[in-house]
Amino acid sequence: MTNTHPADRVAQAAVVAAFAATAGCVAVSAVNPLTPWSVTMSGSAAAYLSVPLVGAAMLRAARRNAVGWLLLASGVGFPVAAAGYVLAEAAFNAGRPVGWAGWWDGWPWVFALGLPPTVGILLFPDGRLPSRRWWPLLAVAIAQALLLLLGLLFSPGLLDYPDQRNPAALPGAWGAVAGGFVGTILLIPPLSTFAAWSLQRRARTMPALKLIAPAAWLIAASWWSCVVITVGVGGAEVGALPFQLAGMLALALAAWVAIRRYGLYDGRRVVNLTLVYTMLTGLVIVVYLAAAALIRAVVSPRIGAAVAVAIALLVALPLRDVLQRAANRLVYGYRDDPYGALVELGHRLEAAATADLLPGVAATVQTVLRLPYVAIRIAGHVTAESGTRRGRPTEDFPLMFAGELIGELLAEPRDGVFTVTERRLLAGIVGQVAAAGHAVALTGDLRRSRERVVSAAEEERRRLRRDLHDGLGPALAGVVLGLQRARHRLDSDPAAAAEQLDTLTGQTQAAVADVRRLVYGLRPPALDELGLIGALTEQARSLGPITVEGPDVEPVLSAAVEVAAYRIAMEAMMNTVRHAGARSTTVRVTADGMLRLDIADDGHGMPDGYRAGVGITSMRERAVELGGSCVIEPRLPRGTRVRVALPLEMP
Repeated sequence: MTNTHPADRVAQAAVVAAFAATAGCVAVSAVNPLTPWSVTMSGSAAAYLSVPLVGAAMLRAARRNAVGWLLLASGVGFPVAAAGYVLAEAAFNAGRPVGWAGWWDGWPWVFALGLPPTVGILLFPDGRLPSRRWWPLLAVAIAQALLLLLGLLFSPGLLDYPDQRNPAALPGAWGAVAGGFVGTILLIPPLSTFAAWSLQRRARTMPALKLIAPAAWLIAASWWSCVVITVGVGGAEVGALPFQLAGMLALALAAWVAIRRYGLYDGRRVVNLTLVYTMLTGLVIVVYLAAAALIRAVVSPRIGAAVAVAIALLVALPLRDVLQRAANRLVYGYRDDPYGALVELGHRLEAAATADLLPGVAATVQTVLRLPYVAIRIAGHVTAESGTRRGRPTEDFPLMFAGELIGELLAEPRDGVFTVTERRLLAGIVGQVAAAGHAVALTGDLRRSRERVVSAAEEERRRLRRDLHDGLGPALAGVVLGLQRARHRLDSDPAAAAEQLDTLTGQTQAAVADVRRLVYGLRPPALDELGLIGALTEQARSLGPITVEGPDVEPVLSAAVEVAAYRIAMEAMMNTVRHAGARSTTVRVTADGMLRLDIADDGHGMPDGYRAGVGITSMRERAVELGGSCVIEPRLPRGTRVRVALPLEMP
């Protein structure tokens, strides 16, 4: 069982309180006759639920950040004040004293819309002042908020109903003093202006704040508008509320930009929770209002409200899981659905052509995890990429195939670091990406190998032509001329003719050697003399402790397959002698529809992250050229195994 930090418990309780107050505000609005202001307050309280979620998320990342606590207090204060407002309005419209409802409609506004534009903006975004010079302004802002809170708590009159008595009013002169404290609300516009100026100055060194500074100025402007309209028109309820709500929207914008640009905490979690609970709250409100409107015509308002609440809960709450999955897919992609991510990647692999395979894989990985940037690097070269870099360091995930490092998957995390869940999903995906990268690399190797085969064949023809024309041809022509001269001397000078024939014999032997050299270059003679297994056995005796095993009756092989198997096995045996430090090596030759070679040693094994050299690449190319395969893998408990499969006959 994990221990929850006290700050987290407070944040959770505050979020629950905000949702409960919003639900109460909506319920009271629905039970009583609807008015423009009750609907406005209910809708505003629901929209403001994103603020406590932002504050709770900030506190999870930085519990000492005062901005997080202010946002949490503001997020709770607004729906509490809105609930008090609709209660007080309902009582006032019914001709009853507003009483404690009017009291609840007053002081929570200090936390809802009084502190954020002054103290909140001064400390935004990291909970610290720009410099010590701003301490006096912070002290004045805190003192103003405390005095205003005392005034709204204990003054004789109420904020929106000054003619009605405050049930918590202090008696006598103390009440008059508290009433005077309410006037400190006029300090919020200048204080918010200075706070916006401080944020503007801080934005010079923090580029991310340049988009937030206009929101701070808008909050200050909303408070100046409240003062001007309230003083000019004389109706705080009519003139002030729209501008206070404009300040609220500016605050939400500032918090959103902080999430997206400043990187204080995992913004996607905030967005996820906001989407789920905003959609759920909106659904509950819509169902509740519709049910209440239909039932109110049949039963009393109080019974209708209770029935409407039950209907809303029964209809909306079962949809929470559906909304949560939809929000997770929108915000996190397939992070919580590894199977879905692999299926999506598999579909992309099936549909993509070879040339588009790796770009499609990179785009799919970026999409399923909602990452800013993904790239695939094969053999040191970036072969595919998707997305745009945002300046954060990328992390490399090795692409391993058959024990060989073929490349890396480069991914840039959205929030500075990958979560455990994201790393686990990436670890599962890189296997599929490695297989795709290996297939693309193998296809490229095959294409280049075929090109080299054609080129090598032409070069071999050119070499044979040159050797025959420049070497063997003139030698044989010289022998013919020498034979003719010796024939003419047989009668006149037999001794000279005999000497001439001896010379021609040497030239003929040299020509035969040239012919043998050309033949040996085309095909090892040991294959014709001993067969594949015999030739490998003879070579193994000269190399070291290598045992060759094979069937008593060798399979019938085409010349190309026999030569390729011999060359591959020779390269593998040479590697065990030169590099593996093996005490014993076994070469097994079998045939079961394919010619199979299994070369296993008990040497050092392959180093971590090894890359194929010229010899290993040549082995694979020889196998692929004939439509076969060559796999090199670790052998347990130690050593290396080479598995080769070649068709018995060429098609």
